Amino acid sequence: MTYKLIISEKPQAALKIATALKDKDIEEKQKNKVSYFKIKYKQEEIIIAAAVGHLFALTDKKKKGLLYPAFDVEWKEAHLVSKKAKFSEKYLDLIKELSKNCEEIIIATDKDLEGELIGYNIARFVSPNKNAKRMEFSTLTKDDILNALENAKKEIDFPLAKAGETRHIMDWIWGVNTSRALTLAIKSAG
Repeated sequence: MTYKLIISEKPQAALKIATALKDKDIEEKQKNKVSYFKIKYKQEEIIIAAAVGHLFALTDKKKKGLLYPAFDVEWKEAHLVSKKAKFSEKYLDLIKELSKNCEEIIIATDKDLEGELIGYNIARFVSPNKNAKRMEFSTLTKDDILNALENAKKEIDFPLAKAGETRHIMDWIWGVNTSRALTLAIKSAG
């Protein structure tokens, strides 16, 4: 069984996309209490799953404690970087599982720096051997969603994704180094 996998940025968007594209019925399925939707669109099977924002986060490659400056960063699954992101693990696990048997992945995240980076990271870290197409829409109306699927771009917007990644890296480098410097200054001052 082959199918297309559409990945939205949020669970509510996944349902709206499924509702807009369905020929007849929406089959809601769950795994580990995470919903996803199975539909037929023009006789093709499509599964729509959701991320919950960023599923990957930056972390210090060298794990230097409070030493700075730290410039060597890497992307890891968000739930491995922050306890606050533990909830995202089951969403990532579902997307990993669904991507194993799909014929193509279509990114349907928000069309902004954050949305493009979320989609880019999913495409490259979850399923790097598959090309990710890109649905672009500005509203979650039926007409916009149908148009976005019918006119899906052949790939994600790499300049926008790289701009989002650059901003994340710069924020991380500035924030971590400043925080570490201030923490050590306060400790040494007593």
